Amino acid sequence: MTKKPSKTEMSRVCVQCGARCCRYIATEIDTPTCKKDYDHIRWYLMHGNIHVFVDHEGDWCLEVESSCEHLAPDGSCTNYSNRPKICRQYGADHQTCEYLAEDAPYEFRFSTADEYEAWLDKKKVKWRWKK
Repeated sequence: MTKKPSKTEMSRVCVQCGARCCRYIATEIDTPTCKKDYDHIRWYLMHGNIHVFVDHEGDWCLEVESSCEHLAPDGSCTNYSNRPKICRQYGADHQTCEYLAEDAPYEFRFSTADEYEAWLDKKKVKWRWKK
């Protein structure tokens, strides 16, 4: 087991990785189970800076690329002493910080509707609406 990085070590890691976790938000969405769900995910992916991923626990998440308003050009936080608790806890465990994790942060990640549709087709999911 890897030991927990110190605050100073984490600060260096954040600069090295470019503060990736400060450049997007992700929120869990319902696992798609029907044509309507599959279609909604296709719609999400037809918008810019949107991704959908499935994490290692099988949870589906919507990722929105959008930098924190307190992120400085050098990757540091201009609101460090007043940052939200989620920021304070992020990286406290090397498995949480995607830069330090040994595995990719997700099982599957889709950036376009075409990628998602190809994946559905490969899995033989009946996602298409009848015309």
